[in-house]
Amino acid sequence: MRIVVKWGGSLQESGTGIAGDLAALWRTHRITVVHGGSRDIDQTIGELGLPRRTLRSPDGMRTRYTDAATLTAVMMALRGRTQARLISALRQRGVPAVGLSGMDGGLVRTERKAAIRAVSDGRTRVVRDNLAGRVVSVNPSLLDAVHGLEMVPVVCPPGMTADGQPTNVDADRMACEIAAAWQADRLLLFTDTAGLLARPDDPSSTVAELSAADAEELIPTLSGGMRMKIAAATEALGKGLRAVQICDGRGGAPLTEALGGSGTLIGKGLGAA
Repeated sequence: MRIVVKWGGSLQESGTGIAGDLAALWRTHRITVVHGGSRDIDQTIGELGLPRRTLRSPDGMRTRYTDAATLTAVMMALRGRTQARLISALRQRGVPAVGLSGMDGGLVRTERKAAIRAVSDGRTRVVRDNLAGRVVSVNPSLLDAVHGLEMVPVVCPPGMTADGQPTNVDADRMACEIAAAWQADRLLLFTDTAGLLARPDDPSSTVAELSAADAEELIPTLSGGMRMKIAAATEALGKGLRAVQICDGRGGAPLTEALGGSGTLIGKGLGAA
């Protein structure tokens, strides 16, 4: 079974259950890990004395404003802090993890928009120095090569354009695009909630299952990281990914629990693994 695990930023310092469960399952499943690291990025940006800025699109989606200095901080944080910590946690549990970014080997090809529209103080303006992009293709052969060596790839942003320019991409979107291109059986988006909640203030209101169409209709009603997760999930399902799960990464065996049916399943599903 091919599984893509998105290791959410809120779980990267306390999510020992994910590392332990990966150690128990990586020999019987092909697992690719994708991660971001907003907390480490924010810390690095602060240490470098850079401003922390976001962009809000006309449809309400918020993303990090990534100028050249911020992109350097993103790469420093994700490879030097977040990825190093995750690989250390996996190696301590016997998992032969290999750190990659989307730039390596043409793994994640991106395209940067020369100009984007952003809303500020109620007015729409054009931003031209944002070095963020969208994923246009993924080269899954690199992942297969790492798995062929009986190792576990651990992947983070940024990606790279055809002419060699690094571009920041959202890690949830990267995970979804990788899962679709790699033809994963399941994408597990781990977060610090029980799944998609019908009532955000009620942890017991987890939505067990959604069709891709129903999930897409929900997007305008959502906010924050959950909105991005659901938007990315529906896009990947449209590209052939079979199933996405929004699942709780805080337990002792989160992968096992997710494959057994916990969290919110979006798409066709596979039943319990």
